Amino acid sequence: MKKIFLFIVFAIVLFTHKVNAQSYTTTSYSIGIPTGDLGDFISNVSWRGFAIDYRKLIQPNLGIGISSGLNTFYEERPNAAYTIDNRTLSGKQWRYSNNVPIMLSGDYYLKPGDNINPFVGLGVGTIYTVRRTDMGVFSLDQNAWSFAFQPQVGMIYMLNSFAGISLSAKYSYGLAAGDLNNAQSFMSFNIGYVFMGN
Repeated sequence: MKKIFLFIVFAIVLFTHKVNAQSYTTTSYSIGIPTGDLGDFISNVSWRGFAIDYRKLIQPNLGIGISSGLNTFYEERPNAAYTIDNRTLSGKQWRYSNNVPIMLSGDYYLKPGDNINPFVGLGVGTIYTVRRTDMGVFSLDQNAWSFAFQPQVGMIYMLNSFAGISLSAKYSYGLAAGDLNNAQSFMSFNIGYVFMGN
């Protein structure tokens, strides 16, 4: 996972040095809420997440770029009988799910040039999911690279001509793939700092 993160950072740096148009780079703290199958596996809200977004403005109201991040979900389940892979085990469970979306994204800005600039966007790409269940000495690991999409809504509040604050909500949905037989999805609420570049 560290290699993926380093690759994403390298790609952002490389991509930002090759463009001359105005751009937004946003780093955000991300709060995740599991939904669907992920919500059945782990019901707790995740307070451990971050997101990185880069957009090159090809028009004053249209930006394209890349998005990534990490949301880590965790839950401790009580002592009970659980069925895993047609085996029934009794004990306490610890459940983890790490989700890394990597998206090509586009945003449409509703009020470019204003201090408050709302936007809507869509990302298409992949989500790498690592799911782990620990129970006593037993451990079950599952992982998948899923085709995914990520709609979002948000706003940028400009502090000055080169920086701002971003608030956004994203819905990440990855199709069933790899070891995971069901789609994995979660909502994330993000607050971040926006750097504007040329």
